[in-house]
Amino acid sequence: MKKQALHIVKIGGNIIDAPEALASFLANFASMPGPKILVHGGGKIATSMAADLGIQSQMIDGRRVTDAESLRIVTMVYAGWINKSMVASLQAQQCNAIGLTGPDGG
Repeated sequence: MKKQALHIVKIGGNIIDAPEALASFLANFASMPGPKILVHGGGKIATSMAADLGIQSQMIDGRRVTDAESLRIVTMVYAGWINKSMVASLQAQQCNAIGLTGPDGG
């Protein structure tokens, strides 16, 4: 039996922040044959959510400085809203998907 290669794809904020680009990407990802892993960040959504809650986001050279308060927001947005929205979209396209985060499974 021939093993299929595992594909690991990372997407960033430019795709996540553009609903049409994200929908197109997820359709293409869903149609990829074989096992695959999608790694994602959160784009501007976490910054927007933090601002809505009165929390100042700090960025250095385009990278988020994540203090304890920001970590709660980032976890809610990345592991919750973004991850579960992508899982639902992939499932709707008959791509069996599960969303995990760094702490899941040790």
